[in-house]
Amino acid sequence: MANAPTISIIVPLAVAEECWRELLPQLVKLDFVADGEILFAAAKPPPPDWQDRPQCRWLHCKNVGRGEQMNEAAATATGDFLWFVHADTRLPKTAAKKLQRAIMRKPQAIHFFDLRFYDGGWRMRINELGVWWRCTIFANPFGDQALCVRRDLFMQIGGYPSGTTAGEDHLFVLAAAKAGNKAKRVGAAVQTSARKYAQQGWWKTMRIYQKIWWQQWRQR
Repeated sequence: MANAPTISIIVPLAVAEECWRELLPQLVKLDFVADGEILFAAAKPPPPDWQDRPQCRWLHCKNVGRGEQMNEAAATATGDFLWFVHADTRLPKTAAKKLQRAIMRKPQAIHFFDLRFYDGGWRMRINELGVWWRCTIFANPFGDQALCVRRDLFMQIGGYPSGTTAGEDHLFVLAAAKAGNKAKRVGAAVQTSARKYAQQGWWKTMRIYQKIWWQQWRQR
């Protein structure tokens, strides 16, 4: 690609998801949005106060489920690259420049950010260390690390597996690695919420995620 590649930002939304309202102002300020697009892949119609914006669309998806919703948005996306960002993500100021440099350097890679938690206390520092270890040793990021991939490559791999209640992002990364497309760090960190840990309990949530990860890793 001689010119800078265009990027479609895809944000999956659950039925009760509202934190996209905090994310949207960050997204519209990104340098590449003028030439790209923002797609909210939602499990519900737009709220009454939603206003259409240039390069910003609300997709009321036919199929409910994070993987299914992201696949549906990817099928309508027009960008050269797909950047999957969770609604509770907070982006660093360097996100746009670092991501653009990364995809120009390694266009065939699955690009991901390091992860920080903006709430949850000291226990989440343990999680951050675990994420760093998993990505360093296994090159195995999860979806809350803002994965970015070439649109044509995403389609070739088959997108996110359907019918998966959890870990669809992990399965996609494993499928990409099997096809020879490794995960590469962008060189910046996004922040996310520890709300699930607060709702279910830190230790219980840790056990659930580790069990899913281990089962899917063994079956790769």
